[in-house]
Amino acid sequence: MSKMTIDVVGRPLARTKSRLGTILLLVLGLGLLGFGLWVRGLPAFVAWQAARDHAHGLGGRPTSRVWSSEPAVVTAWLEQHGTPVPPLPDHAGSAGLVGAHYCSLVDRVAAHVVYQGEEASVSIFVLHGPVRAPSGWSASVHGVHVHFVRAAGRVLAIVGERHDDVRAALRGFATSVAAVDPPRPKLLT
Repeated sequence: MSKMTIDVVGRPLARTKSRLGTILLLVLGLGLLGFGLWVRGLPAFVAWQAARDHAHGLGGRPTSRVWSSEPAVVTAWLEQHGTPVPPLPDHAGSAGLVGAHYCSLVDRVAAHVVYQGEEASVSIFVLHGPVRAPSGWSASVHGVHVHFVRAAGRVLAIVGERHDDVRAALRGFATSVAAVDPPRPKLLT
């Protein structure tokens, strides 16, 4: 009797399907990552985040970490924690400065300066991370006004229920030293 041999051969079709599945999952994952990074800087997405936190952060009593109506005290606290800010106004329209804290937005952490009044509240978010919006971009999100402005090298989101209060805060930044661009060196010709 002769010995019988059995050759074990891999299944090429199964191996090809497995590789295609892996490549498909990798491409899908990279696509989702790219989409997330693209959405991250969209002004409408950042405005939605700021409006959402404005509503949560001012529910009844703000969750400020520094309580002061003095802009210098709030500015010093933020700068102590690594966030340089432009000169802050003591009022934003009918709302007075209450304090500040850090808040977690969906894709970033922002310094949240809180102003409250009898009828309205205003939030100024000092944003970290990209925002692909021109200075002056504005929208109404969930019933609140959101306005982006660049001041002292930072992007600020000014959020409030009343358009007049948001405009008053904007005027405060436009007339402060924060609106002045640093001088640019002249090119020698």
